[in-house]
Amino acid sequence: MASKHENLTIVLGPADIRGITNALDLLMPWLNDSKFHVLPNGNLEFTDDEPVQAIDLLRSSVENVLPVEIYEHLGEHSGLGWNVFFGHVVAWWLPQKRHMGLLRAFVDRAALHGVDLRLHWNQGRDIDVTRVKPDGGALVTGGVISVIVAILMSKVFSINELFALLIAASGVVAGRIYQRVAVLRFCGDHLCRAALGSETSCPSCGGETDL
Repeated sequence: MASKHENLTIVLGPADIRGITNALDLLMPWLNDSKFHVLPNGNLEFTDDEPVQAIDLLRSSVENVLPVEIYEHLGEHSGLGWNVFFGHVVAWWLPQKRHMGLLRAFVDRAALHGVDLRLHWNQGRDIDVTRVKPDGGALVTGGVISVIVAILMSKVFSINELFALLIAASGVVAGRIYQRVAVLRFCGDHLCRAALGSETSCPSCGGETDL
């Protein structure tokens, strides 16, 4: 059994995600127009039986790809039990299903309980890297930070105005140098576009990248 304070990481690869997606596609007609309310004990009560059965089947498809300790941890840590917790995830997702996928909703809810769920749909595939120069935000950020530092030093150390101006200007110069020198790397998959550091695989979609 997982500790309440333990951070757990689970990676779902393409085959895992496909299984859940297929189940969701099959069950969506019963979930689309479902009506429910939350009972005082935390359970959900639906007006029809079909959505309840659909959620049970969808939960089974998720259980097929999650280690037992993961969903037991979610049930225990949430205080709802796994079955009710998953029902709450679906209920939270349904009103915003046009803007958020079920798996993304599950990732967000699981993260609140110490589970780092990663969806690596590009696992085992090579993907391109998009390289871009920093935009004007670096210049603005450098300028703002240096101005704040200059103001604070003027008040705390009573430095003269010329020195304060030099401090303010140094941030702008640093921002300009950063713009010229730095290269930012992003995942080339248009469904991902996650920022990359020096990793050779994308932390978001799992695709293999070059440096």
